[in-house]
Amino acid sequence: MAKIRAVVVEGDRDRGYQRVQVLFGTNSFIEITENDGKVMCLLGAHAGGVEVDGSEAKGEFSQFVNELMERHPESVWKEV
Repeated sequence: MAKIRAVVVEGDRDRGYQRVQVLFGTNSFIEITENDGKVMCLLGAHAGGVEVDGSEAKGEFSQFVNELMERHPESVWKEV
């Protein structure tokens, strides 16, 4: 099933978002949560994945993305 299956949004623009989740493909997902001043991104497929802190501009999430770009240059997208 190659489609976006569900989008879950908890919160709103005025009070802030606590959780945004997108389920897609047959078993893939992205979930972004804000809690105690941290913004965490969970990227996974089926029963596993990786969770990285996206709170800082040059923090863990940025480093993770840079590593992925280096390892998979064929998939790199850059804003022009």
